[in-house]
Amino acid sequence: MLLSRLIKKILLTTVSTVLLIGSVNAESIGGVVESTGVGSLERESKKVVEGAVGTEIQLNDTAQTAQGRMLIKFLDDAELSLIEHTKVFIDKIYYDPDPSKSKMVMKMALGTARFASGRLGMVDKSNIDIKTPTATIAVRGTDFTTTIDELGRSLVILLPDQYGAPSGEIVVSNEAGSVTLSEAYAATMVSSISTLPTQTVIIDNITPNVIDNMFIVNPPEEVAQAIEDQRVQEARFDYGQLDADFLAFDELDKDYEDYLEEDDFNRLDYDALGGDFLVDLLDIIEELERTLGDLSDQQASTGMGKAVLKGATYGLNTDSQYNIFNEDGGLVFYRDVNGVISLRFLSGGAITVDTEVDGYKGIITADGGGDIVVVIKQSN
Repeated sequence: MLLSRLIKKILLTTVSTVLLIGSVNAESIGGVVESTGVGSLERESKKVVEGAVGTEIQLNDTAQTAQGRMLIKFLDDAELSLIEHTKVFIDKIYYDPDPSKSKMVMKMALGTARFASGRLGMVDKSNIDIKTPTATIAVRGTDFTTTIDELGRSLVILLPDQYGAPSGEIVVSNEAGSVTLSEAYAATMVSSISTLPTQTVIIDNITPNVIDNMFIVNPPEEVAQAIEDQRVQEARFDYGQLDADFLAFDELDKDYEDYLEEDDFNRLDYDALGGDFLVDLLDIIEELERTLGDLSDQQASTGMGKAVLKGATYGLNTDSQYNIFNEDGGLVFYRDVNGVISLRFLSGGAITVDTEVDGYKGIITADGGGDIVVVIKQSN
């Protein structure tokens, strides 16, 4: 067995100085070694191949199962196991004689999959990235599972090695932050790309064989508690309008011009009665033209807030009826006219808000827009 692996590695090195899977030639990067029930591989050419034992794996294959399971082994002995109703996209596998230059990237799209990194040392673990719809998993360990539902919410569990010790370490991250899993059966849940992964918890009384899609609808008790703790923590920072003690401030003595002298406009500055519920269409058009024409440069010069707005300014906008302010380092859009629109964005993104509601139609951008696009249309 050892001799066979050594010959395989030598052949891989001598065939080509560099093997880049993804060129015009369809190269095999592994194969299906176990298959039960219904499973298939969809090629980049949209050709669907039955995922039977012995089927070769190529770059850009999408492996998926229905009522079946599939085990794939790659050239470096890395293993990818899919249970029922699971879908994985094999994005990039690049083998170089120098393992530090090799690369492996896969996208777990749906269901439950288990990944164990290779034992031949052909790819540095630091060059292995597993992606889900809501997180990226940097592999510093050897064995873990992901369980992903239809909304992209991802549960990641680090598995033990054959002796029960942690199989290494993985870092689960997204645009909101990261957590490190370094203990056997350490887990985290990632609900969205902009939501911080939950704090690490250790799941008791499970084995790798019981990790399946049931965790989508019924997560382990420890994970469910971590999700609830995160929700409570976020609620503490979601400071609402009813939480303000207006008697402790002199806000009623101020008008909008006073805010131009301050550092920022925030939720306490929002006047819930300041909205114009009986608007004149000509006034809206006139105000919108003025806003689009002037406020971008004016905003940049006032120093209010962290994001440069175009199509609006901080505070109450009489054309759109949006109140815009910074809160907890993020940007808030709030409108309360014949229904509430409440948008909250984390800092660091270029935002576009396209609104079409009764009495207003327009586009507001922050820092140029484009990274995050929100379209709101009122239906009758």
